[in-house]
Formats: sequence, C-alpha cells, structure tokens
Amino acid sequence: MGTPSPFDHAEKLVDSTTRWRLESEDLHIRNHDQTAEYDIQLRIEQGGDVYHDTEYHLLPDQAGCTVNLLQPGEYTVIASIDDTVAKTAVVEVSDDPDQTIFLEISNGELHLSEGVE
Repeated sequence: MGTPSPFDHAEKLVDSTTRWRLESEDLHIRNHDQTAEYDIQLRIEQGGDVYHDTEYHLLPDQAGCTVNLLQPGEYTVIASIDDTVAKTAVVEVSDDPDQTIFLEISNGELHLSEGVE
C-alpha cells in the first residue's frame, strides 16, 4: 500500500469539475508603473447579480490575482482607477488562461481585457 496523497481527501469532498477549478485564476491585476500607486475600484456582475465589488490598492510594479473567485461564464467587469471614469468590458471566465479577467495599469492608463498577456 502506497503513501496517501493530499488529494485523496479532496476527491471525497468535490467532484472532478470542482477539483479542476481549484487551480483556476479568475482575475489578474498588474501595475506596470514603477513609481505610482493606484486605488482600483472593481465590480463584477452577471445577469444583474453582483459577484465581486471591492477596491484594491496597488503599489508601484505590483501584481496580484484571485483564484476561485468566479464560476465559468460571461461577466460584465466595471473598473476605474482613483475614482476616474469607469471602463466596462464583457469577459468570459473559465479554466483557460485566455479566459481570465485581466486588468492592468500602464503610464496611468487602465486597460481591461480578457486573458493574461
């Protein structure tokens, strides 16, 4: 009999689809500016329901991501930096890295897209 895997227990708790989602990145945020920090206001909606509504503070050259924030599907993403005019995008989220909410700041400009670049 072999050594038990840490995943042996996980298999009993979740189905195979959910287990795959354990490694899914849903949101990636990146600040390319070397000297400026920003407050990002972010809201993620689907079918009129709000799934994520928060503010992030990014230091110069900082990046971060969230894992397992959303189920696969199409979401409306509304984002702004430092309470400026918001940008909106419709983004497909799934286990595929090309279907991740990608929000980046470069030279003080907010870019919102689908897929990590």
